[in-house]
Amino acid sequence: MSAHPQIDDSLYQVTHVTLDDLRLHFETEVAVSLEDGSLAVRRAPTPASERKALRELICAAQAA
Repeated sequence: MSAHPQIDDSLYQVTHVTLDDLRLHFETEVAVSLEDGSLAVRRAPTPASERKALRELICAAQAA
């Protein structure tokens, strides 16, 4: 991954999961900590492996 020179190495990925009557919805964002302390946030695709792991975790929690 290339980065703008003003961006440091602090990257954070946040995935939001919502559940409606039919299915789970995933929204992923990547936040980059800038040198001035602010964050640049961009939407990103949720990796299939992450969607699978979150589905399994949520289903296990609902079954308990």
